Amino acid sequence: MKTRPEVHRPINTVTLDVGKSPSSRGETWKTFTILYHSFEQLSTERDHGIFSPNFSCNGTWWHLTVFPCGGGEAPDDNVSIYMFHVSKGNASATFEIEILDLNGVAIRKTDRKKRLFGVKDGENLGVGWDDFMKRSDILDPSKNILDSNGTLRVKVQMKEEPKTAFVPPNSFANMMKALFLDEASADVCFEVSVPSEEEGSDTAASDDLFHAHRLILDTCAPMLAALCGSSENGEMAIATITDVSPKIFRHLLFHVYGGSVPKDDLNADAKDIIDASNKYSIVNLKLEAEEAYVDSTEITIDNVKDNLLYADAMNLALLKEVAVEFLADNGEELLTSVSFNDLPGHIVKDMLVATTRKKKEAVPETAYDCETHTYCAHGLSLMSVSDLRRKMYEVDYDADGSREAMIEALSKGAPKESISDDED
Repeated sequence: MKTRPEVHRPINTVTLDVGKSPSSRGETWKTFTILYHSFEQLSTERDHGIFSPNFSCNGTWWHLTVFPCGGGEAPDDNVSIYMFHVSKGNASATFEIEILDLNGVAIRKTDRKKRLFGVKDGENLGVGWDDFMKRSDILDPSKNILDSNGTLRVKVQMKEEPKTAFVPPNSFANMMKALFLDEASADVCFEVSVPSEEEGSDTAASDDLFHAHRLILDTCAPMLAALCGSSENGEMAIATITDVSPKIFRHLLFHVYGGSVPKDDLNADAKDIIDASNKYSIVNLKLEAEEAYVDSTEITIDNVKDNLLYADAMNLALLKEVAVEFLADNGEELLTSVSFNDLPGHIVKDMLVATTRKKKEAVPETAYDCETHTYCAHGLSLMSVSDLRRKMYEVDYDADGSREAMIEALSKGAPKESISDDED
């Protein structure tokens, strides 16, 4: 079967049934309402499904897949629905699925019982119903199921299993941060010096020492580790950095140890953090700083060209998207006030993408082939940079790339998506 992942979004509110109700016999149930917008316009190809964003219950992740024109052995004119366990390994869950009418009444629902979710040849197996409900009944206005926007509401209720004892979360992240700048256990040291701004002076205005650990750097920041060289007889390896200020380097190194840069510092020093993290390939921090820069910078006619050139030079796909969309929205005024002679030629394609996306009321569903783990390049081409990065993350790809690079990587093939905090 082919599925189309994460095109539709669940309703913003997750309903939690807490406490004892007449029908629950003291049980606790978690409710998810998923909205499938413009249902009639979704794919009419058999075995093409739409699956929801992942949702969490009992410490594991799940999603619901709806096949608008049937899947598997479904007879014609049937809608198929499958529940999938997304995290790794076998699982079980007590749940029910309902299709609701506009009054919130269940028109069709499954039995509320416990079901097993297995794994075969490394693939998580779903539990589903090929003939859940007739498509013609859902589309029939007299059934009062779809709203004026053609939205189908599907409700999933999952039983929350009781926990007998509180277990603190894994403390690894806190232990990592505790090692930050720990001189006693460190085996490398960075001397971060910024040359004096006084004319003709080659002395250092500041010279700060940052102790670190080679093993952590080798794993999380290989380019920083490479600066340290090798040491003999257990001596401290020293590396000198003169192109990043101590303040920015501290943010960089703290991020490597699992820390977070305060939002105010991200906004104030976004470009310096982008430059440093790009130089030393600290990808996540670069993306965080790029987002902060986009959020804190107003693109104007006076700065759009500079921002576009900066985004292109530093491979900042999100900033480039914002700048290009500004060009698309203000083209007439820009033609008389900004020179585009020195812009790279490939910007034209970005302009076409921005213009096309604005003409579309919604991005077409992105076909996903479960057997080859590939996406349809046409659907990907109109997605936002943020959505492309989310998909890159889901398949464990490096999200620091141009729009074209991400589309190529996703359309060529990807490992099976899984979300799990459990050991393999």
